[in-house]
Amino acid sequence: MSAYLLIYTPKLTSRVKYIFSLFFESLITTSYKITTDITEFNAYSGPRLNYSEGIITDKEIFIHSTDLLFASGIHLQNITVSDWDGLKIFYQTPDGSLPFDLFAAAFYMVSRYEEYLPYETDKHNRFHHGSSLAFKNHFLNVPIVNLWAEKLKSVLLKAYPEIAFRENTYSFIPTVDIDIAYAHLGRDFTLTMGSFLKAISKFQFNVVAEKIAVLLHLKKDPYDTFDYQESLFEKYKLHPIYFFLAGKRGSNDKNISPDSIAFKRLAKKLNVFSEIGIHPSYQSESNPEIVSGEMKKVERVISTKITSSRQHFLRLRLPETYRCLAELGITDDYTMIFAGVPGFRAGICTPFLFYDLQADNVLQIKVHSSAVMDGTMKDYLNLSVEDATKITKELISIVRKCKGEFIVIWHNDNLSETRQWKGWRAYFENILKEASE
Repeated sequence: MSAYLLIYTPKLTSRVKYIFSLFFESLITTSYKITTDITEFNAYSGPRLNYSEGIITDKEIFIHSTDLLFASGIHLQNITVSDWDGLKIFYQTPDGSLPFDLFAAAFYMVSRYEEYLPYETDKHNRFHHGSSLAFKNHFLNVPIVNLWAEKLKSVLLKAYPEIAFRENTYSFIPTVDIDIAYAHLGRDFTLTMGSFLKAISKFQFNVVAEKIAVLLHLKKDPYDTFDYQESLFEKYKLHPIYFFLAGKRGSNDKNISPDSIAFKRLAKKLNVFSEIGIHPSYQSESNPEIVSGEMKKVERVISTKITSSRQHFLRLRLPETYRCLAELGITDDYTMIFAGVPGFRAGICTPFLFYDLQADNVLQIKVHSSAVMDGTMKDYLNLSVEDATKITKELISIVRKCKGEFIVIWHNDNLSETRQWKGWRAYFENILKEASE
């Protein structure tokens, strides 16, 4: 039987327990025990890790602790980022088996500590990527926490070859947001006539002709790309997640009504080969009553409890959004990504439980970090299909190396091969193929 890792820390706070659980149960999975008893630590003959301010013995892995995991409250952090062994690091320490407190650094990233401090917002009142430590210091494109964990694993194995680690496996989850299920179908008479008049007033007679053909069932709705998606998901043996917007219609919530026949038919069709999640509306503002109403509308259609979520417009407010979702029984959220740039917002590509910094406790909701979104590549960065594919393949490669979870966000209407999205099916197909291999 392999020996467990004994970890000494002078004080066992909720932050310390949380980050050790992340490292030793999710990232570099191994048996471990935490102790605050120096006598027990000294007497143990197996692998030992000392997380404190001073060395205890000459036969231990020593990670010099900083204050963050032993503190309470939220305070401005004085952070300097430097380079070490090909990686960016912070919370540097004067000595130790590693030159920085990787547990504090990882906690800062995955708790999204910086998003509780004063920050710049964008026009949708979101934390702007330009305010993030990772973006400013050019490591947003790598799951830095996973890479730090691999360094620790190497140090542990060198000192204690007898330690057994369970290997994680790479996985790929394609996801699709249904913000607007159809371009023309599923709307009531008033909305349909209004869109006709709007198109005519702008002399968009091609749109008028298309709308008539679709409504008379002479032509497929251009946003109805679902059969195309299903064929590719089946080809690569993938189980996607579809997030349905079911909020009251507004300036930023424009999906067809969840009470419409078209919505119900589509949800039932997709539920056969995929998971259905909720896409809380822009106007919900993390209000449990509103989000609950939207969830119930979709649940009634698919006769299944919804447990997965992604915020519409990626509007994430911490900790309110996750408190709201956890209260409603959401167990998995996929919002953790910046709208404006690809990469790893929380510095990690492994799912993790959310830590509520204000309450200083763990919420039972698992955060899945998405790495890239179609709209980011085209609308925000104005990239070509070729450049978007190249960048995304690099993200896939690093997630595969870390044996993490690669998640990409598409929208059904962006696969329509119409107007500005003409040619972007090639991106979809390239990434499905690359990520599935």
